[in-house]
Formats: sequence, C-alpha cells, structure tokens
Amino acid sequence: MTFADASVMPPNPPWQELNPSADAGGYISFYISDDLSRLPMRAVTKPGDTKADPNLETFTYGLFSFCGGQLRSGVVTRRYPHLFFATSWKRQRVLTGYYHIYWYARVVSDKRPDFCLAADNVRFVAEPVPLTEVDRICGINVDRPFRNMLLLSEAECKRIARLINDRPDATAAYKEEIDRLERFNLKHGGYRYFRRKQKDKFSWDLAKSRLKAV
Repeated sequence: MTFADASVMPPNPPWQELNPSADAGGYISFYISDDLSRLPMRAVTKPGDTKADPNLETFTYGLFSFCGGQLRSGVVTRRYPHLFFATSWKRQRVLTGYYHIYWYARVVSDKRPDFCLAADNVRFVAEPVPLTEVDRICGINVDRPFRNMLLLSEAECKRIARLINDRPDATAAYKEEIDRLERFNLKHGGYRYFRRKQKDKFSWDLAKSRLKAV
C-alpha cells in the first residue's frame, strides 16, 4: 500500500489506537504563544521559529514538528490519553485547552522511537484559565515550575477536563486566527511559515511524507 492509494487520516494505517491504560493520566504541554494573536494560540508569526503545534488544522501533535518527542513517547508508553495545553499569556501562565488522544503513529525521524498523536476530541477556550485559578478551582498543584511538560494523575486530568468543558468551546475561533496570521505571513513574507518555506496550510496531504507505515 502507498500513501497515494489511501487516506492517511486516522483510523487508517499507519495510525493505531492508543487503548488508554486503567489509570488514564496525562500531561500538560507548554507551548509558545503568538504576540500578534487575539487568542493564546501557537506562535505562527515568530520570526525564524514558527510553530506547528498544537496543530488544530489536523487535531494532531508532533505530526509536523520534532519538538516534544519525550512527551509523545510518554503518552504512547504509558497509554495516557489526556493532553492539556498551557502557555504564557498577558504575563501569566494559563491553561488554554486539551486533546483527548485516541491514535498514535510512528513518524519519519532520526530519533528512535518517535511518534505523533491524533485526537478524537479537542476543546480550546477563548478566555484561558490562569494556572493559579486551575489550582484553586481543582484543588491541585500545576502552578509550579516546569519547562515543557508536566505529568498528571487520572484524578487531576478529570478535574482539569471538567474545568475546560464548563467553558464555551472556541476551537473554531482558534483555527480562524491561525489562518489570519498565516495570511499575514504570506502577504508580508511570501510564506505561511518562513522557516519551512511553506506556502500551503498544514493538512493531511502535507502529512504523507512525515508518516511512516509500520
């Protein structure tokens, strides 16, 4: 089978179901936000270092980026389905949304092993929640020093997910903002993503060369 013969979207090969563990914990992933954005989304316009994740265009993580490999390996090894996202926004660290991971796949990389993740449920909020408020409301301790990721227990994941689910879903607005900033890049620099020399949106078609059938 070649990628030209079939879709590479999950649940098609090379995607496999994660099959969450009995103690279905998760992670918080910290990403760099965009200074020009109206929402606390990934850095689309950061000069020389534009970001691909969280990739709301495909509901994936690590499909177009090599960053965060340790977290992705942890998700697959532990079979933890909950992936929350945090960033710095208006001088404070905030919680912005989550993925519920349902599939994973091997990806082409010099690193072994390397995986990408795909979600069956995604939710981001327009009014991000300061981590201090997350701790206060959920009775947990995530407002503490961590750089790229933070491991969470099953109970912590359930409380944080409930907190996000109680707020209006703004995922569609995030996707619109991504497109707006990409068009800004395209107009002023000739590319949606300068470092990649990429004029097209992220899509499943672009993913074909990154995925590796197993």
